[in-house]
Amino acid sequence: MALDTSDLLARTDLGDELLPGTTLFHGAYRITRFINSGGFGITYLAQDSLGREVVIKECFSSTFCRRAQTRVRARSMGSREHLSKLVRSFLHEAQSLARLRHPNIVGVHQVFEENDTAYMVLDYIQGHDLLEIIEERRADLTPATIVRMAGKLVAAVAYIHDNQLLHCDIAPDNIFVTPAGEPVLIDFGASRRTAAGAMPKYSGLSVVKDGYSPHELYTAGGNSGPWSDIYALAASLYHAVSGVAPVNCQARLSALAEKRGDPCKPLAGNVAGYPAGFLEAIDKAMAVMPAARFQSAADWLKAMPQPETRADRKVVLVRRVVPAPIPAPVPAPGAVAARAPAISPVAPAAAVPVAAEPIPLRAPIPLRQRRPTTRVAAVDLSGLRRISGFRGGWLIDGLTGSVMTSEGGTAESDAAALALVAVARANLQALQAIEPGDAVEDIQITRMDKLHLVRPLDKSPHVHVCVTLDREEANPALARMQVRRVAQAIRL
Repeated sequence: MALDTSDLLARTDLGDELLPGTTLFHGAYRITRFINSGGFGITYLAQDSLGREVVIKECFSSTFCRRAQTRVRARSMGSREHLSKLVRSFLHEAQSLARLRHPNIVGVHQVFEENDTAYMVLDYIQGHDLLEIIEERRADLTPATIVRMAGKLVAAVAYIHDNQLLHCDIAPDNIFVTPAGEPVLIDFGASRRTAAGAMPKYSGLSVVKDGYSPHELYTAGGNSGPWSDIYALAASLYHAVSGVAPVNCQARLSALAEKRGDPCKPLAGNVAGYPAGFLEAIDKAMAVMPAARFQSAADWLKAMPQPETRADRKVVLVRRVVPAPIPAPVPAPGAVAARAPAISPVAPAAAVPVAAEPIPLRAPIPLRQRRPTTRVAAVDLSGLRRISGFRGGWLIDGLTGSVMTSEGGTAESDAAALALVAVARANLQALQAIEPGDAVEDIQITRMDKLHLVRPLDKSPHVHVCVTLDREEANPALARMQVRRVAQAIRL
């Protein structure tokens, strides 16, 4: 599932934004489309002089600014000084952010002034933000996925704080998930510089988001610090885990002052499927009072459960399974049997010398002796089409080797289905050797320019959902998530 919001980027009403085709920085960048606008900036998709896509953020506050052709002007005489401070703060913060180098933090390439305002050039990240994924169910956020993403995001926040900066606008819509499943923190427009042991200095770019911002960010000059980013990240993870946005921190503070119960329901003890200590750490990071939270992201990392060891794993991921050969037809009486090569979606087997005498082939099981194909009601494989690089999908009965239903495909679908049937049979044999309590989650086969995924149904392991993808376009991690969702929706 390669994630891309380009279909949304093209839709916008004309307003304060620069028009497509506008060039910036002596023609080095050309605006191609508007992305979105916030309280303190407008974001565009653009191309640089080498044709590469980048994101450009313009310092523009609709409260204090207006557009005169391409130039930015203050809306009134009284807002001129504030606009000037806004631009200086934007430049200062952008220059600080440009020094950050972290795989889970958006990269800043360039900062410049033009049109009487400031701009920063950032990485263009294909994907969906976490809020879209949660609310529109664009991917399956399993406990394992959330735990992995949480560890990377907490480490990224720790890196930001180590560089004497605060983000101050962490929320699900500012966490992008790339096609490779990597979470990336974006939109540092509200970031502010801080110093160890000193009160942080506001940059003038301060916003709050109900449900995610801690109460100290609602007041100018509040006692914000690393613990503020920790609350916001924990609230974002709370939304991902529970599927429900957390209660406004101001309402929680009022309940605490009135000695009422916390209206925000804790995760620990109410959500299952997560490693011990993970949900408890999120609850602590979301404490209403700053002193009750983790005081640093490093402390939070230490409290998070360690990744499971190989010995602890109960789910076995089978890869590169060599399937059993498919029996060839029985030769007619008196005819010499020719050996047909066994179909293998992984790699050809080593050559075997052919004996001088014809080798008798095992006759296929007569149709009437085969076990009947499982009947399935209301099978819907259309969800497989949302996987990037989709080339075809099948529901296969591993006992009979029959295709029960299919979805889409290309001219080579028949050959792909035949190979996947062989893999399904081999998988069925592998299941018999697995110890009770273990399970095969899925099989991933890479062959030439194709990627094959095979997943047995949880309640009927002899029935498999199979999909063929273009290897260059597909992302295995996200593809497996979508295949899992389709398999879980099938009812026998």
